[in-house]
Amino acid sequence: MAYTVFARKYRPQTFADLVGQEHVTRTIGNAIDAGRVAHAFLFTGVRGVGKTSSARILAKCLNCEKGPTITPCNTCDQCTQITAGNDMDVLEIDGASHNSVDDVRRLQETLPFRPARDRFKIVIVDEVHMLSTGAFNAFLKTLEEPPAHVKFVFATTEIHKVPITIRSRCQRYDFRLIPQPTIVARVREILSLEKIEADEAALTIVAREAAGSMRDALTVLDQVVAFSGNTLTGEQVASGLGIADRKHAFDVTAALLSGDPAACMRVVDALSQQGLDMLHFARELLSLLRDLVVLRIAGDEASNVDLTQEERARAQSLASEQDPNELQRAFAGVSQLVDEIALSGTPKLVLEMGLVRLAGRPRLEPIGDLIAQLRAIAGGGGGPSGGGGRPSGGGSSGGGARGPARAASGGASRFTPPNLSGASSAPVASTDVPRASAVAESPSPSPAVAAAAPPSQQANAPGPVSTRPASNASPVRSAPPSAPSQAKAPAPTNGGVPSSWRAVVAKLMETQPSVGAILQHGAALQVSVERIRIGFPEKSFFGRQAAASAAREAIASAAESVFGQRPEVEVVLAGDGLGAVPTVAQQEATARDTRKQEVTEQAHAHPAMQAVRKVFGVSEADYSVRVDE
Repeated sequence: MAYTVFARKYRPQTFADLVGQEHVTRTIGNAIDAGRVAHAFLFTGVRGVGKTSSARILAKCLNCEKGPTITPCNTCDQCTQITAGNDMDVLEIDGASHNSVDDVRRLQETLPFRPARDRFKIVIVDEVHMLSTGAFNAFLKTLEEPPAHVKFVFATTEIHKVPITIRSRCQRYDFRLIPQPTIVARVREILSLEKIEADEAALTIVAREAAGSMRDALTVLDQVVAFSGNTLTGEQVASGLGIADRKHAFDVTAALLSGDPAACMRVVDALSQQGLDMLHFARELLSLLRDLVVLRIAGDEASNVDLTQEERARAQSLASEQDPNELQRAFAGVSQLVDEIALSGTPKLVLEMGLVRLAGRPRLEPIGDLIAQLRAIAGGGGGPSGGGGRPSGGGSSGGGARGPARAASGGASRFTPPNLSGASSAPVASTDVPRASAVAESPSPSPAVAAAAPPSQQANAPGPVSTRPASNASPVRSAPPSAPSQAKAPAPTNGGVPSSWRAVVAKLMETQPSVGAILQHGAALQVSVERIRIGFPEKSFFGRQAAASAAREAIASAAESVFGQRPEVEVVLAGDGLGAVPTVAQQEATARDTRKQEVTEQAHAHPAMQAVRKVFGVSEADYSVRVDE
């Protein structure tokens, strides 16, 4: 007699035998009891979870002599023939091989006729997503309004390929992955009926390899029974399936967490000698590390960890010795390693080097401990031992690292030390550099020309007279090469730029910012109550903008509000001879760079930064200071 595999021999014959799909069996059972059975069903889910079996059971429930009933007798002619697959009123069609419009049309021609013997004519289409577009369209009208004696049951593993027009005409039932404990219980029951002994490790491996599919579990069980005989052990099952035994995953995990790369390489080499799958072993490591994280966080009572009693005890011992953050780091590293192995042509080498890298990783240091070390070094108000003194030119309001260092120029800039008291206690893998901030106050330009202009210009300044109109100003011209040296520019009073010119530019920034922004890039060749000469490089875009009559009118108006008299405005395009005369923009950039340099030096010299360098063993060249204006 031909041998029948477990997957067929122990196929569910009633809804009570269908495990892991209680939401489906309860809904259909209630519908049968209430006489509310729909005309079309759509069963969807991964392979081996009971879709086709449920369709056959539903056919028996509806056509059983004692039915419609939720518990078919499985003894009447209808039940036995449906189970055997030769009932003339239950048409089971393979959608992959009968997917054309003609196949659907031939089926539809038989539907108007009453069943030959059964109560209902039932059409089961397996892998319905394989039907062609034309076949789906041919089904639409019949599926929406079938004869009263016809029921449709569709099964598919790829619901997204079924048109929405078909889905909307069916009651949809989603079959779930079967939990591992449920598979273990069912496999144990079948082995008991077969008079085969098996330990928990063997059952766990079979269920784990099934990945939620009962049919896959029974197929694997058939294979390992043929390999091992009437006694199954975990080691035999792993060897028969060509996978690593679970103890190897525990050995590598223990070596990984204890920082022993040599032990990791020995285990990988032993597995390679046996010809085992490296990718499968890496996935086992990943699953085990996930279980360790769950046990470390949720404790020994965690119910979402599928381990045998012996494995659970060892996993709990490993997890209790590690920090949760270290376990999560190891999980993240192995997760990346699995992706690398899957894409590699040399999986053994990638696994070895990846485990060496993870086993040799430096341990995390909680930032709270680092802060405590900084406080111990910088505490007592004396600063860190062996460090430099306080920044020059200022004192701190508090002791040690808490006091801010002030600039030597009288407090125009200040350095804010890191906030040690409010730091997070989360572990970090890299050094965080405190940030320096600079605050500078620029002197306000004086609105009075007498207070800003040099004495020589004040003596020559005439009394208030009516200003010339801007239209009478001298036209723009290109000065000869000696023009910049002949210009009678006032002596610089603020870093090379006359304060009176800064006052005019500041006034324009208030009234007409677009013109003021242009003048920031011009050199003040002459600034007096009678005449303002502004120099720009030859072919300068800003120079052409400043030479416009509207711009010169705005400059004259701003100067009049500052000087009390309207001067003549002249714009000079003088080539490269203007380099010796600074502009407002150049002066501000120079001042800004100077302030940043001062604050950076203060940050390096601050006791807090000296303590940071000592704790982390770094020098000034190993980090950077960012100064926020």
